[in-house]
Amino acid sequence: MKSILRVALAMLVTQLSVGPAFAAEWWLAETGQFRVYSEAGEQEAIDIATRLERVDLAMRVYTGVAYDVDRELPEEAKVSLFQFGDDDDIGDLAGQRGVLGFFIPRAGGSVAFIPVEVDKRRGYASPGSRSNYALMENTIAVQQVLQHEYFHYFMFQHSPAAYPAWYIEGLAEVFGMLRIEDNTFYLGDPPPARMASIKQVRPNANLMFGTSAANLREYPIYAHGWLATNYLSFEPSRKGQLAEYLKLINQGVDGLEAAKQAFGDLGKLSRELAEYRDARILGIAVPFPPNSNPDVKVRKLSADEAARMMMMIESKAGVTRSKAREQVKDAKQLLEQYPNSVPVLLAALEVEFDATNYTEAQGLIDRILAIDPEEEKAKLYEAWIALEYAKKDPNWLSKARSAFVAANRINPIEPNALVGYYLTYVYADEKAPEAAIIGLEEAYRTAPFDSGIRTLLAHLLLTEGKDEQAIAVLGPLMNSPHSSDEAEELRGLVEKARAGNRQPLIDKLKPKLNDKDED
Repeated sequence: MKSILRVALAMLVTQLSVGPAFAAEWWLAETGQFRVYSEAGEQEAIDIATRLERVDLAMRVYTGVAYDVDRELPEEAKVSLFQFGDDDDIGDLAGQRGVLGFFIPRAGGSVAFIPVEVDKRRGYASPGSRSNYALMENTIAVQQVLQHEYFHYFMFQHSPAAYPAWYIEGLAEVFGMLRIEDNTFYLGDPPPARMASIKQVRPNANLMFGTSAANLREYPIYAHGWLATNYLSFEPSRKGQLAEYLKLINQGVDGLEAAKQAFGDLGKLSRELAEYRDARILGIAVPFPPNSNPDVKVRKLSADEAARMMMMIESKAGVTRSKAREQVKDAKQLLEQYPNSVPVLLAALEVEFDATNYTEAQGLIDRILAIDPEEEKAKLYEAWIALEYAKKDPNWLSKARSAFVAANRINPIEPNALVGYYLTYVYADEKAPEAAIIGLEEAYRTAPFDSGIRTLLAHLLLTEGKDEQAIAVLGPLMNSPHSSDEAEELRGLVEKARAGNRQPLIDKLKPKLNDKDED
């Protein structure tokens, strides 16, 4: 879905070879927090869904986040995982050779993609990429990629704060290596694919705790982030120091200064890290709580649901306009086969919208609502189409506003509807009513991992004169390891704002209706 809120990987998606006439068997396994679509069979779908729940529970136990084994999230809050094809197919989808899996956090439906089969003869992505897990057991390697990426989502869903880049990636590496045996999980295993960087580069705490974009590019923050996070988490003599460091960071203390205050002599810490990497690595073993096995419901997808899977996968991963236009033919063929299937109609709607065929998209919306007047996704697309038209005619903003309200009435907690309603006022340069502001705040509580929502809330807080609250909201973006140049620019604008020049930051964050479309 190419929505106004989507913050996804920049990728070029190539055409997958499976067309609508050759739909595979697909299974859907669903738990309280996850939906797993797999073409690998019923048991595989169940196993993946079960493991995801266990991984999530391990993260909750370690971080102290509350859990309820019977908790059932609404559909738009669940993570959907798609398992299909081989690693070449996943690489094609991600636009990067050697990708074993990837995760996209997104308000209204975060998604992950992993392969059924992996060619273990092939080496994997270069150091610093999103999936640098080389030549291990295939299933374990895929699990490590998924666990690493899922922890990023988990961290900013449950504990959104300003974390330094080394810690973001270091703790994700720790959980990427999470091991589950029987009813116990283990943390502390060293990541084999990082060991070369760990061994060859001498630990330098002064450089690692720096915050410049240059440091992030030159220092192996994945490898040494794991080393430092593991050591500071499990070394008894350093107990409490990491928590103090993070507290100082979130109070606005400079990274190096916070490190000196929390850890003391950074030269001494560098030497300890060097000794630690050559010694026995510390770790912990923690039993799962009793009676915490997840309930998994599984079913085989119907013929129409299975037929639209590959087209839906491409759309969910993110497509360019030209790519979506290549999908239109397949979408029309599917509609001929299943003219009254809401799943097929929705998949085709997403394709037509991404292809900027708004007249055709509106026609599909009308067909969907004739079958199911309570289909919220159709109402959302109606609103997004109106926003596209509003780029040339602002009068369409009222139509978009009404459609967002209609979607919200169907599902009051859908974050895209809440944010879209607020945006119609921003785009119109009108003062947003209290209901719209409350809706934005609720969307942020639902999806704090979504960078678009975070940016929008920070802009609102700045316009209300709540600068320090806005800067706190921007904390994760200012420390993002995946967009270091943008993070450095944002830190510079924040410094100017604190010095009294607020307008450049406000201008940077203000959403613009006429932003250029992807081609």
